[in-house]
Amino acid sequence: MKRSPLGSDLGAPPGSGGERIEPARFVPPPAKKPVSFAAALKTGLVILGLALGACAVAFIAWFMLTAAVIEVETDPADAAVSLEGGMRLQLAGRYMVRPGPYRLSLAAQGYEPLTAEIRVNRGPAQRHVYQLEKRPGRLRVDTGAVTGAEVFVDQESKGTTPLVIEALPAGERLVAIKAPRYLPYEERLEITGLGQEQTLAVALTPAWAEVSFDAAPQGAEVFSGEESLGKTPLTAELLAGEHAVMIKAPGYQTWRETIEVEANQPLRLDGIRLERAAATLFVASEPARASATVDGDYAGLTPLELSLRPGREAAIRLYKQGYKPALRTFTAKAGRNQRLRVVLQPELVSVTLKVQPADAQLYLDGALIGEGDRVLQLPAKKHRLELRKEGYAPHKAALTPHIGVEQKLNIRLKTLREVKMENVKPVIKTAGGQTLKLFYPGAFTMGASRREPGRRPNETLRRTRLTRPFYLGLTEVTNGAYRLFEQGFSSGRIDGNNLNGEKQPAANLSWRQAALYCNWLSQQEGLTPFYREKDGNIAGFDKNADGYRLPTEAEWAWAARVSAPGGNGGAGPALLKFPWGQAMPPGRKSGNFADRSAAALLGRIIDKYDDGFAVSAPVGSFAANAKGLFDLGGNVAEWTHDFYDIAVSAGQKAAVDPLGPLSGEFHVIRGSSWAHGTVTELRLSFRDYGSKAREDVGFRLARYPY
Repeated sequence: MKRSPLGSDLGAPPGSGGERIEPARFVPPPAKKPVSFAAALKTGLVILGLALGACAVAFIAWFMLTAAVIEVETDPADAAVSLEGGMRLQLAGRYMVRPGPYRLSLAAQGYEPLTAEIRVNRGPAQRHVYQLEKRPGRLRVDTGAVTGAEVFVDQESKGTTPLVIEALPAGERLVAIKAPRYLPYEERLEITGLGQEQTLAVALTPAWAEVSFDAAPQGAEVFSGEESLGKTPLTAELLAGEHAVMIKAPGYQTWRETIEVEANQPLRLDGIRLERAAATLFVASEPARASATVDGDYAGLTPLELSLRPGREAAIRLYKQGYKPALRTFTAKAGRNQRLRVVLQPELVSVTLKVQPADAQLYLDGALIGEGDRVLQLPAKKHRLELRKEGYAPHKAALTPHIGVEQKLNIRLKTLREVKMENVKPVIKTAGGQTLKLFYPGAFTMGASRREPGRRPNETLRRTRLTRPFYLGLTEVTNGAYRLFEQGFSSGRIDGNNLNGEKQPAANLSWRQAALYCNWLSQQEGLTPFYREKDGNIAGFDKNADGYRLPTEAEWAWAARVSAPGGNGGAGPALLKFPWGQAMPPGRKSGNFADRSAAALLGRIIDKYDDGFAVSAPVGSFAANAKGLFDLGGNVAEWTHDFYDIAVSAGQKAAVDPLGPLSGEFHVIRGSSWAHGTVTELRLSFRDYGSKAREDVGFRLARYPY
């Protein structure tokens, strides 16, 4: 039976017949021993260690679960790798790091250090590959006994030997070495770099060879080209290639040979024997370049060197055109250099000159010899002859007198005007596109008889004689041509009718504008302007200028009215009354006048006439007159050069090439226009005047050819 700690049988009911229960004596428990501080500290440390271990395990677990793996691969493979930044753990060349930025540093002996910034992200392992740059190396170049050779690396000069080239980048380099008198050297060399020094030792190959000369007689001088190498016996260094070698000795003929020298291959020239020299004679003549013969054989032109047989007489003859032949006999001495100078005597020929004008200056072979007619005694050779006089074109000629032939020359100088006339073209084209025709005018009578219907008092008859040829425009100047000078110019409109088409005549412009256009056109072609300008105005004219101008009133009248010579009872050429003929009305399409199409614009028109244009027409729309000129009647009236005045009566002598008064307020306007329809206006003798722009007034060009 199990007992309780108090000694009673467990499980026996009280009051049963078991053992008697007696009280036990109380014995107190033994007293506890006090715990020491060291034991307590040890226990605490154990507990703390267990806690820290647990934390470390937890931290490692957390780091392993949240870190990323990076691998750094380097070239060279043994480069030292340093990673700076957040939390990281290196495991056999790999790093476990927390995501974030890091600074990577690489270093290896002989290489440039490398630093890189990297960012680590969550995800699979990251691989970073880096190649370090080799540090430059040094190259020592040694060419042995040959110093001063120039060294090139990749075609860049680095200096001369002996030489150490610092900071030479690693890799393959083309090294070239050049030195005078040596063959160039070239090699592709692998530069190790890594701060290391390499040595290139080169033995340069000579570009020359030793050439030995031995000749008889001894002491002969050896030349390569013009350079003296020394005297025989001789050993000289010659560069590879061809050499023209000469060996000379007094009294001996020069030995000549072309030799081929190979680099570094010695060459011997032995057994050379110089031949005794013939006599040498240097022949000169005055004048030079005379033909020479020796004993009848042609030898060349003087000055020349002749080789003659010593002790034998030679016949030397000289010839030159214009000079007498000269004969000299000469006996040369062996081994001597001698000279012969011969003065040739001229062979003179008589040449007679007749000159007009008589005071023209005469030049012979560039030298002034006098004026006018004369007889010249000239050597029988080619000469240059020239005559000059102010106001005349110079005359140049080649003159070759011949022995036994009498020569006479008649020379007449042409005036500058004659030369210009010979070069005058019958038709010219201006820079503005206008065509002008050349005319040779004559004498005629301007104005109209008092008995002529429609005549005005300012149309006085007056005799006129035109002597100067002149160019006159076939048509009036168009809007398009005028706008080359004045951009934006407009001839305007009349009641909706356009005057401004490119081919319509320029109108609504003043006499001054027309004159300024003439000067502008002259400047475009390099001609002398006819009108003198001052502050944008016309201040006179130059009657001798060849530039463009307005036709004079006389030129305009001659071009418009003179139809044919004769036919006027001996009184001069026949004169037209109207542009189309002698009587009204005009025939169909005779010109652009005031017609039915312009009735709404004008007061008076030609009854039953319709030319198809209410205002101005494109130039050349109607038939030309007998001289090939368009619109001298109709289209637009035209400014002329002259100031306006009332002409004198016909009793005076003929006016020659009149240019009108030198001053005035108005300028003459000639010809009818699209706005004219009366008998008075339609007549070709009708004279008008003005100074300001008008809707029906334009102009055409004229100029003197010289």
